Amino acid sequence: MRMHILKFIGSVFVSTVLISSFATSCENTQAQSKEPKQPKVPRSISLLRSKCVNSGIGNVRKEDLDVSIGKAVYTSQFYLGPGYSSASLTCNIKPENPRTLVFQTLNLGFGMRDNDIKSPGAEVKVYLDGRLAETRAVAPTQQALLSLDVSNASNIAIEAVCASSTLYCDRVYFFTAALQPQIPLPQTNLAPAPTNASPTPIDLSPPTPTNVSPTPK
Repeated sequence: MRMHILKFIGSVFVSTVLISSFATSCENTQAQSKEPKQPKVPRSISLLRSKCVNSGIGNVRKEDLDVSIGKAVYTSQFYLGPGYSSASLTCNIKPENPRTLVFQTLNLGFGMRDNDIKSPGAEVKVYLDGRLAETRAVAPTQQALLSLDVSNASNIAIEAVCASSTLYCDRVYFFTAALQPQIPLPQTNLAPAPTNASPTPIDLSPPTPTNVSPTPK
C-alpha cells in the first residue's frame, strides 16, 4: 500500500513539473512573437550584375584574375586599360522595381600591379549621373578604396585616365566593386494613439470647508 502511495505522489509531481515547463514555454513563445521583427541586413551585390557597357576608348574586360598590388594578392573582377588615353565603364544601377531593392552605397577597391612598375600612374574618376563625384590617383604598387553614397543615382561611370600623354599606361585592376542595398526599417506592431480621445475634465470647484473647532485658549 505504501508503495502505491509513493508511486502516486511521484506521478503527480512529474505531471506538475511538465505542466509548469509547458506553460513557461508558451509564455516565452508569445513574448517573442510580440517583439518586432528585426530587418535582415542585405548582402552586397556586385556592380557587374547591373547593366554595364564599355563607354570609353581604352580596353575594358570582366575577368577574375589574381594580381599582386603592394606585395598583397587581390582577386580582380575587371580592369580598365587606359593605354595612351582613357578607359571607362558605365553601369545602370536603378532596379526595374525600385520598391524591392534600392542601393545605398558603392564600395570600390582598385590599384595597379607590382609587375607594371615602369608604367605611368592613372587617375580613377567616378561619375554619378554624369557628375564627377570622386577622383583618386594610383600608380604601380598602389591601391585605393572608395565608398560613395549612390542612393539618389541611376547611373555610375568609372573612368581610368592615363597620367601621361606620351607614355603607355597599364591596367587598373578592380578587386572590389560592390553595391550595398538600403537597410529596411524595422516593423513595429504598436497601435497608434487615438486622436479623438476626450480630454480629462479638471475640477475647478472650491475646496470643501472643514468643521474643525478652534482650540480653547
